[in-house]
Amino acid sequence: MAKVPNRDARHYVEQRKPFEGSNIWGVWQKSTLVEDNSEFYVVYSYGHHFPMYVWSEGVWFENEDSFSRSTSKHQTQCRPSRTTILLSTAWMRKLSTLGYRGIAEQRILTGEPA
Repeated sequence: MAKVPNRDARHYVEQRKPFEGSNIWGVWQKSTLVEDNSEFYVVYSYGHHFPMYVWSEGVWFENEDSFSRSTSKHQTQCRPSRTTILLSTAWMRKLSTLGYRGIAEQRILTGEPA
């Protein structure tokens, strides 16, 4: 995984390349659902509790919540230039473990939110 200065992180996010900055990182992850083998790209700030951005099924999702001044700066440093769909931290956490396809499948099969 490339170690990069935070000011250069957006370049890696745009290309969905794994990277590690100062308290931020971007990684490819697989859905935790056994029957789903989809992969998606997640950018975190300070820990898995705050996924800032998720790219899944060709769509960028953005965490609409604030956490701290430093996390807000991380969000600015990593923000993709393409249009994003804003979601709460709770939904971003679900998205960062299931991916868009996993959430959709669970909602269709159970009728309940993921």
